[in-house]
Amino acid sequence: EEQKGMSPDDGERAGCLSGVGATISAPSAERRVPSSLPPTFKRLMLVEPGADGLKAKIEVKEELMFGELRSDEVLVKMAAAPVNPSDFGAWASSSPDDDKKTFKPRAIGLEGSGVVVRVGSRWSSSLAGIRVGASVGVTGLRDGQGTYAEYVVAPLATTFAMPDDLPVEDAASFFVNPFTAVAILDTAQNAKAFVQTAGASQLGKMLVRLLVRLRLSGDASGDVKMISVVRTEAQAQSLRRLGADRVVVLVDPEKRDDPGLADLRGAVESLGATVAFDAVSGSLTGRLLASLPNESTVYVYGRLAGDVTGVNPVDLIYRKKSIRGFYLKTWLEKGSAGASGIFFTANRVLRAINKVRPGLADGGWCHSEFLDCDLQGMYPTFIHLATNAGFTDKKLRVRFSTTTAHSNADDDTNNGGKEKKKAGSYTSSAPSSPRNQQDSAS
Repeated sequence: EEQKGMSPDDGERAGCLSGVGATISAPSAERRVPSSLPPTFKRLMLVEPGADGLKAKIEVKEELMFGELRSDEVLVKMAAAPVNPSDFGAWASSSPDDDKKTFKPRAIGLEGSGVVVRVGSRWSSSLAGIRVGASVGVTGLRDGQGTYAEYVVAPLATTFAMPDDLPVEDAASFFVNPFTAVAILDTAQNAKAFVQTAGASQLGKMLVRLLVRLRLSGDASGDVKMISVVRTEAQAQSLRRLGADRVVVLVDPEKRDDPGLADLRGAVESLGATVAFDAVSGSLTGRLLASLPNESTVYVYGRLAGDVTGVNPVDLIYRKKSIRGFYLKTWLEKGSAGASGIFFTANRVLRAINKVRPGLADGGWCHSEFLDCDLQGMYPTFIHLATNAGFTDKKLRVRFSTTTAHSNADDDTNNGGKEKKKAGSYTSSAPSSPRNQQDSAS
């Protein structure tokens, strides 16, 4: 997200480039339950992975509508889904499906938001606090689904009710970045201070705003200080305006004489940082490790600059420093003291979502700024941003048309007595027929 700088004005211009299929943001999606389900729906499929995610083959495919729902599932008409670094990382590194190195097309998209149009069981969904017509955030989809789709079948366990007064599309980025922010602060809770790279990214700004919010509310988890590392003074100023504790401008970690390296060491020493979270990798990881005191840890959770380099073995062997991977799924499933299990995970998820929900609104700590596109325009717009404008200050978001008719309002449980297709039969024999991007603009 911090590869190249992009101002809000740049984002507006990129969003209006008809050549890349981006569209201007549409009004909030309606939450009414429409009268009938369409026989088919469209979704994005990764047909072939490609280097750096820039040479992948991604196509809009038309699929048969889902059949009968399980009792622990809901049918959601999607309103929006964001494009995260973890999404486009998979476009480059997805593995073959068998020993013959055959790659089978797969649906893509990790999270998103929409409106529930049908439930598998009224009893189960009511226990989960989910109702027909509710605005929800979804993730953790089953059966090879992805959130870049007009409709998804979502498990109740990973479907989260969103505030009624929040525009449904503004809940699209409820999971990956906000939950990671909560996880980072939890992991750093025993440190006096920590370092965060890609500080001007959406996640970096969320962390600043979350710390400010926690301190204002008197929450002790906000006592830890954060050193944000950015690449430009303009980015540093934007973080300072948000209330950042300390900002270091490091233009090029490859250069040993970059003044930012001395500033980083000074900030680490003065605030007592013993932990760092690195979304960039490359040579920056080694620089971070060298800047921290003995027995410190660098957690790596991204590779915007490629593979980790420049690590001094002396730091690992004699100074007892360490480099560890940081993965949101692992944090949700396991505690630092070895605690795990379904109840542990459920508690962590509940505590995190209760922090996230009120922060999604405009001005909230985890509100995101988006650049919108439609299904057809998503990948061309992504390539344009990755090779020209950059992602800083804007997160690409797929928006869906809200004019398509959906479920039978007389019976919103499963198929309402209509003929039922076998659950899980998601592949259509219908030909791929994406709409013209002008016609499908949302």
